Amino acid sequence: MWILREIRERGGEIGFRRFMELALYQPEHGYYTSGKSPWGRDGDYLTAPTASPWYGTTVAGLLTELSTRSGRRCRLVDLAAGDGSFLASILMALGDRAVDVLTGVTAVERSPAMRKRIERRVDGAVVAVRVSDQVGDKGAERIVVHASELYDAMPVHLVEQTAAGLVEFTVVETEVGLDWGRRRAGSDLEGYFLRHGVELECGQIAEINPAAEFAHRELLETCREGVTLVLDYGYEANRLYDPRGRRYGSLVSYREHKVGRELLDSPGEQDLTAHVNWDDLRLAAADCGWEEVGLMPLAEFLVRAGIGKRVDEAGFGMEADLDAETFTARQEIKRLLDPEGMGSDLKMLVQGKGELGELAAEILNRDV
Repeated sequence: MWILREIRERGGEIGFRRFMELALYQPEHGYYTSGKSPWGRDGDYLTAPTASPWYGTTVAGLLTELSTRSGRRCRLVDLAAGDGSFLASILMALGDRAVDVLTGVTAVERSPAMRKRIERRVDGAVVAVRVSDQVGDKGAERIVVHASELYDAMPVHLVEQTAAGLVEFTVVETEVGLDWGRRRAGSDLEGYFLRHGVELECGQIAEINPAAEFAHRELLETCREGVTLVLDYGYEANRLYDPRGRRYGSLVSYREHKVGRELLDSPGEQDLTAHVNWDDLRLAAADCGWEEVGLMPLAEFLVRAGIGKRVDEAGFGMEADLDAETFTARQEIKRLLDPEGMGSDLKMLVQGKGELGELAAEILNRDV
């Protein structure tokens, strides 16, 4: 197995965080970098952008309103752009009006194969689209950053609180393959819980992603003014680490739309994901002078951002004839708004700075 090379080079043991990084992002064999597309009905899971273009259509409406009310265009940055589904739906919804709304688009994607796919999907766009593995645009003004399920795909430390102290899970090679090992957790991991005012119970397992706060701060520091739309699965620290709800953590695998707990099986062939600690992103924003516009379920965000208006404009509102096209559109919208599914499970964290942030707050906090 390809992942065994590094384990052997490191004396037969690596931390779980390093295992997860290799399983997801090793250039040749990683789940996200090997070239296959994990999104969509034929993949391993659905995201909001791949579930329906109505997600992108609604965000396009929000971008239009920000531009119209401010009288100035903005730049759209899509982090972890995947196969370009979100950007394609944005550009389709805006059409020729994109030049009046956007100064340009940056698609940030780690996988070379996906970058090529994005380039093909946005070929011929009426605005300039830069496809890269880096954000760039440092010091740029008036940026709207979109990140769908970025932070829950970052490698995490897996730890357990024991009577003897905090221990970190490792991955070791045995005669029959990969297995779990343990070692004393470093003071930095213990300090993470202290910083968030969290005390794990004995026997409780949890994930830690210190890199999320650093990455989010680095992102926000590149923008002088803007709005961030971070869509992900997560909770605030006091709920994420509550043993009554997640005594064994939130880390799971996804394959063919099935959730699993066999995290060491088939590295590179299944997704690994852990819930986001929203307080990490809040701390980063506070350090950079960004204000929180709101943390809300996906369904609430879409309603506040004007999905109802977009549906009416497209002719699929309550007065529309119930033909096949209308039925399909309404089913896709229902999937996004489903209170028993992604409409409730996914949350949108909106943060802002400057005029764009103030306008986003006015739009998303108005009565609906």
